[in-house]
This record gives sequence, structure tokens and C-alpha cells, in this order.
Amino acid sequence: MGAIQVKNVPTELHDRLRERARREGRNLSEYVLDVLERDLAVPSTREWLARLERDEPVSDISSEDVVRAVQAGRTERDERILGALCIGD
Repeated sequence: MGAIQVKNVPTELHDRLRERARREGRNLSEYVLDVLERDLAVPSTREWLARLERDEPVSDISSEDVVRAVQAGRTERDERILGALCIGD
């Protein structure tokens, strides 16, 4: 297993990391590893933009189609929420 050493960590940042780890019930190493894993699970802006450049553009849908789909999704979501709350009967 590899090791990473981070130098010149400002005291305030180190204290905040240690406190967050404590609140999460972890030691500092476990917490920092989790933060790094979560960060790497999401593409960077550069990676995301490169992926967009490789994708084919969407050309067979209009902005009106998108608006209708969003509105339909919102209506469905609202109906499910109201149904779960038993409102509107």
C-alpha cells in the first residue's frame, strides 16, 4: 500500500480536518482517504469537458421538448410528494 505525505498544511486546515474526522468517528488518515476517494469519484472539469467534446451533439430534440419533459417530471414529483403527505384528497 502506498503512502502520501502532505507538507505545509496550514494549522487551521489541519485542525478543521482533524475535527471533522473526530465528528465522523474516524481518525485523520481514514477521513482524508475518504475525502480523496470521493473527489476522484467525480470527474474534474477538464475530464468532463473532454467527455463532452467526444459525445455526439443532441440535435433531434427541441428546447420545447425539453421544457415539456421537465414540467412533466416536476408534476409527477409533486403528485408523489402530495400523495405521500396525503394532501389534496
